[in-house]
Amino acid sequence: MRPNPFLSTALAVSLSLLAAGCGSKSEAEVASGTYTDPETGKTADYSISSKDGENGKVTIRTEEGEVQFGGEAKLPAGITPYPRSKMTGGFAGSGKDGKGGLASFEVKGNAADVVAHYRRQIEAAGLKVKSEMNAEDTIIISAEKPDDAKTSIQITATQNGDMVEGAVTYGSGG
Repeated sequence: MRPNPFLSTALAVSLSLLAAGCGSKSEAEVASGTYTDPETGKTADYSISSKDGENGKVTIRTEEGEVQFGGEAKLPAGITPYPRSKMTGGFAGSGKDGKGGLASFEVKGNAADVVAHYRRQIEAAGLKVKSEMNAEDTIIISAEKPDDAKTSIQITATQNGDMVEGAVTYGSGG
């Protein structure tokens, strides 16, 4: 699949503006506007905000949907973070065919315990684990809703000393 040059260019512009906007001490829009792809003529609206000079977010809206990078990482409905974990980043997007995202985290603990925590919630939500991989220090499980392959979730947990670094990647249909 060929990368979307429109989204790539819009993202590059947005991220550079986000970096330029750092230093603000409260949630504030530091830039916004409309970008036109010179090849296709399609447009996208973007807004960039910064919170306390560190945590910013970039939002890009097109006629196909919206994507947000940065800001507070969000987990899908019904999924709660592993106790004492720190959400470290993420992105979310939505469009006519569904929505999805990624939320990364870190926590002091054991990767197997972290994955077990998420597995219990995934199964309680009616999703079925379809695959599990354990390679060196990384555990990955993937699950989907029966009869709805668009509703899926993947948990990745990597042991790094006494810390676990991981991500929850999710998607759901329209």
